[in-house]
Amino acid sequence: MKYFYVFIFSSFLFSCASIPSSTVTLTKEVIKEADNMHQLNVSLVNRLFDERKEKINLFIEDKYTPTLLKNFERLLPDSLDYKKELPNILNSIIPIINRKKDSLQSVLDIQKQDILNQLNANYSDYNKATTSLQNLINSAVKVKTTESDALQAIDQLTGDKIDIKKVESTINQSIDKTGNALNKLINLEKVITEK
Repeated sequence: MKYFYVFIFSSFLFSCASIPSSTVTLTKEVIKEADNMHQLNVSLVNRLFDERKEKINLFIEDKYTPTLLKNFERLLPDSLDYKKELPNILNSIIPIINRKKDSLQSVLDIQKQDILNQLNANYSDYNKATTSLQNLINSAVKVKTTESDALQAIDQLTGDKIDIKKVESTINQSIDKTGNALNKLINLEKVITEK
């Protein structure tokens, strides 16, 4: 009876996946690297949109404002004293320039936030998945360590009386035969129920 329990316990242990303990460290490093990559992606998006804002500022200063001033100048009568009226002219033009600049930068801010939201959502999903994977790997390594300890204890108890590998092979063959028999029964049941 003692050997029967050893046989059952051994078959349970051998059916577990074999994962090296170094996998835990490796997956932690991969997760850490993914965290760094996410921060890098966020920084790159911020930098990209900062550069685009700078291009908008240059466009406003170098092209939009001079064109707006020329168009505004055409609307002014020739009799107007520009030096005297310059503060009033600027006061009427500056709000138009600022509205245009704010409008363009607002579009960029919305695009940037959409990209960052999607990036953060994707990272959150990835983080949940890797946390689950890390927990599974930790559990599998613990099982493997426990299995190894149990096998050593079995060897100490039984010596060379039980060939654990042969027991495992026999159990696997029995499981395969049982699975094949069940599949045949299921197929037979389907045939019977179809008629």
